Amino acid sequence: MVLAAGCAASGNGPFAEPELAIVEPHLDRPLADAFPPADARPQDPVKSAVFDQINRDRAAASLAAVGWDEAASRVADAFCAEQIHENTSGHYLTNGVPPYARTAFAGVFGMQFENSVTWKTTGSSFDEPVEKLALESQAEMLGEKPPYDGHRRTILDPDATHVGLGYALVGGDFRMAQEFLTRHLAWLRLERLSGVSGLIRVRGETIPGRRLLFVSIGWEAAPRTLTRAEASGRTSYSYSKTVEAFVREGNRTLKVIGAQTSDRIRFGRDREFAFRFAPDRPGLWTFVFHTTLPGGDRPVPGGAASLWVAGFER
Repeated sequence: MVLAAGCAASGNGPFAEPELAIVEPHLDRPLADAFPPADARPQDPVKSAVFDQINRDRAAASLAAVGWDEAASRVADAFCAEQIHENTSGHYLTNGVPPYARTAFAGVFGMQFENSVTWKTTGSSFDEPVEKLALESQAEMLGEKPPYDGHRRTILDPDATHVGLGYALVGGDFRMAQEFLTRHLAWLRLERLSGVSGLIRVRGETIPGRRLLFVSIGWEAAPRTLTRAEASGRTSYSYSKTVEAFVREGNRTLKVIGAQTSDRIRFGRDREFAFRFAPDRPGLWTFVFHTTLPGGDRPVPGGAASLWVAGFER
């Protein structure tokens, strides 16, 4: 370290910055997501039963129903199956990818919050049918009491608009995951513009009745491989700390607290928007799209996307 510092100070070099490349999601072709159909419903009877119970529970709390999100359900199914394969529980697999990045890497760009359930029996299988296990899990989560009621608050989140449910059952192992989403984006598209710098273009459009106010950009260290004990020990999670924020081009007055704010979002016709982003270092970058009602002043996180960027020595 002393030698390196001495060389840098002497001006002998140059020392090339590492090349940056996107690891996830795969952007060999643009990745796009669209608002789920309004009439979507789960076809699986277990998912259908829990979905209906979730909306009964929300109605009892005077909250709007959530719509069904089939894409998020597929993500949850894969997650649950892999948890049983790895013999892990909680919100993480041994690949260390946070839940919000897991859904975003699959092209699901809603603002995500996850409930995860694990049941195990010492027998070779459960006596109860899987639908009963799933509904009992829902009832237990809803029955939580403050301050230990994180699952309940996720189910009864007033900003949630959709949910995707997944589960897996192998012998005496049962897993269920609920991916609750706030979806204020009619569509979103990520496109890689450079293979060596990680430069991307983000284009999208908010749903009718919402407008994009700003995009916050969080950074954290790249995911690392976890042991099974480490993965299972991560029973809660939070989004990464915001380091940058983008606002409408020409808006020099709106500043996002705690973030370097730049006027980089270009708006087109109707509610369409676009911006470019070039990461300046390796790590996991997460974009959160904050929307408001027209004329409103309460921004709500209404979408999210993540980029895993790696550095390679030239």
